[in-house]
Parts: sequence; structure tokens; C-alpha cells
Amino acid sequence: MANKQSKRRRKKYEPGSAYAGHVKPTGVLGFLSSGQMVKFIFIFMALALAIGGAATIFGGNVFRSGGGHGNDFVQPGARVDQEEPPAVSEFEVTQFTSPPPLTIDANTTITATIRTSLGDIEIELLPEQALETVNNFVFLAQEGFYDGLKFHHVASGFSATAGDPACSIDAPAGLCRGDGGPGYELAEDASGEFIAGTLGMANGSQFFIALTDSDQFDEFAPFGSITSGLDVAEQLITNTQIDSIEIFVQ
Repeated sequence: MANKQSKRRRKKYEPGSAYAGHVKPTGVLGFLSSGQMVKFIFIFMALALAIGGAATIFGGNVFRSGGGHGNDFVQPGARVDQEEPPAVSEFEVTQFTSPPPLTIDANTTITATIRTSLGDIEIELLPEQALETVNNFVFLAQEGFYDGLKFHHVASGFSATAGDPACSIDAPAGLCRGDGGPGYELAEDASGEFIAGTLGMANGSQFFIALTDSDQFDEFAPFGSITSGLDVAEQLITNTQIDSIEIFVQ
């Protein structure tokens, strides 16, 4: 009897039996103890490396673009691409370094014709009343300073102003501010009375036409008076172009 039990125990514990360590665990323990665990770790590490590399390459662009939603997120120190600045215009504002020398006589009869897109305005200049101003106007007109400029400010029934060198038909938008001059200051002549059709000067080159009798112009020197074309002057609107101003000396 004892021998049979010994044989049974030996058989139960002998190498190669299921109890000698050849029973494979199941579930999580079975997975961890198998070779699949090594494969799983290897695959997981490979995927992690691949994802990390992709993030390094493309991540900066994603942050800069903000994913196309909401405000852009820009990393500190990152360069932000901006739109190209507009091309610099080739337009040049006509300027002079000093007032013109006095070349006219106060007793000379001088007329001017302002040619506009609406018609001509003929003017008798008044050198005996405003010698410096008339001399300056004649100089600028003969230099072609006014050619292509526009009436940049027109108050219907009150006045029309032109002569800012930045207010050219060819000038870029926004350049005309209405405060420009020829590059020098002009000596002021005596102020006087203005009635409809009288011309005055401001800022060294800007002339205005009074379209009504008014004492609001009295601080300026009247240097010309319209003899023909007052109806054209009354039709002037902002941006009416001056084709040219012709001077006639008798």
C-alpha cells in the first residue's frame, strides 16, 4: 500500500508533469508571461518614436496656423510672415528750395488762363496790388507747377482751392492732405477785399477762387480777378483737373 502511494506521489511530482511548471497562466498573467509581451513593447516603442518625430516636424506649423480657428498662436521668438509692403510709388512732389527772384514790373499788364476739364477761366492779375504774389504765381505757372493738379477742396458757392503739389491727378491715393506748398515760404502782400471771382494765395502755391462776396477772405492778399469764366469756376467740384495755366504778358 505504501509502495502504491509513493508511486502515485512520484508520478504526480515527476518532471514533465503538468504540475512541474508547465501549466500556462491565463488572462493578464498569461499575456505578460508570454513572448507577445516583448512584441507588444517593441511595437509600442516604434509607434511612440514615429509619433514624436511627426510632431517635431509638423508641430510648429500647427501652432503657428492655430489650426485655422480663432486667434493665431505664435511661439515666442517665432518669425511671423507678413504681407509684402506696397510698392513705393514713383510719383514725386514738385518742390523748390527758395522763392523765385522778382522778374515782373508792377505796371505790367499780365493775364492768365486756367484751363480745366470743365472749361477755361480767364484772370487779370494785379501786380500793382500784390507784386510778390503775382510774381510767384507767374513763376509757378510758367514752370508747369500747376499742370495736372486738381482742385482738392471745393465748397460750393463759397470757394475753390488748388495748388497743393501732392494733390495731383497722378498722385497715389491718400497723399493729398491739402496742406502742401512749393517748398518755401512766400512774403505776404497787403490783405484786401474779396468779391466773387477774386483770387487769393495761401501756403506759397495754393490759390483759391472766392465764389461769393465774403469778409472771411480779408486776411489774404487778392492777386487776381476773373474776367471771363466765372460760370466755369462756379461749376468746379473736388478733383476737377487743371490741364495748364498759361501766362500772357503785355
